[in-house]
Amino acid sequence: MISLKQPSEPFDIELPYGVSVTAKPLTTAGMAAAQASARRRIEGLEIQSKELSEAGLATEGLPDFSVDAERDGLFQDLLIKELAVRHITAWSGIEDDPDVTPENVVALMSLYPVGERFFQEFTLKQVLLTAAKNGSGLSAAGTSSQAEGPVTAKHAKRTADKPVQDADTP
Repeated sequence: MISLKQPSEPFDIELPYGVSVTAKPLTTAGMAAAQASARRRIEGLEIQSKELSEAGLATEGLPDFSVDAERDGLFQDLLIKELAVRHITAWSGIEDDPDVTPENVVALMSLYPVGERFFQEFTLKQVLLTAAKNGSGLSAAGTSSQAEGPVTAKHAKRTADKPVQDADTP
């Protein structure tokens, strides 16, 4: 059973290598902001890659934006890092106990499988909430069932060789 209550307090997430992070709850606005930021960064990199290529300079280190898988992978990577930077407030299990700064959060999320696990655990509650909310589908009887009221389209009957007629017209 799942609770539809949204968390309102920061919560801990256990990550690989003995790392634990404390994160603020994910909101719709937080996800939208992270997605928009990741998209803008991809667009900027794509423009930079195009300009370098047109100038005859090397584009080493930049993904091939014509390959959907590379573009999608980069988006996922940037999204994970954006979410982490915006939501991680504390951590433990990191050598030398560095401060939680955007640069350090990005470095942590760059370690495989830390970033991927963070994303899975951080968004899991929202995925489960969405699944629970979508658990009851549309009525099998449709919108024109007797329980819903009278059939609203009965006057719109049509046959292949006959135009639509009003029910009162012979």
